[in-house]
Amino acid sequence: MVNIMKELTSCPYCRGDFVIKEVECQGCKTEIKGSFTANRFHMFNPDDLLFIEMFLKNEGNIKLMEKDLGISYPTVKSRLKNIIKTLGYQADESHSMQRLKILNELSEGLIDVESAIKLLRNLK
Repeated sequence: MVNIMKELTSCPYCRGDFVIKEVECQGCKTEIKGSFTANRFHMFNPDDLLFIEMFLKNEGNIKLMEKDLGISYPTVKSRLKNIIKTLGYQADESHSMQRLKILNELSEGLIDVESAIKLLRNLK
């Protein structure tokens, strides 16, 4: 009989976080009891964990991610953004919006090229 352990990342009923009360070593059977939290990656499903592992293996190279996972550039970016959000980080959308506003003003002739370059440099 093969012992297959299913990974639980959250409560199957309410999706709440788990508190670990007891752990046991599979090798020597040492048991530890107490209140423990899982690491930050416990919230990811197995597909997300594979994605994270591949991202690290490929040193963040999205082209290699596309090749290894057989998915498109937009899919890689979308999955990466979801993982970033799950970890509690937010991309600076206001920064992107300011950049677009400057470029739109340039294309509409409201500002000149030198002013646009100066404004874009100040965003960094």
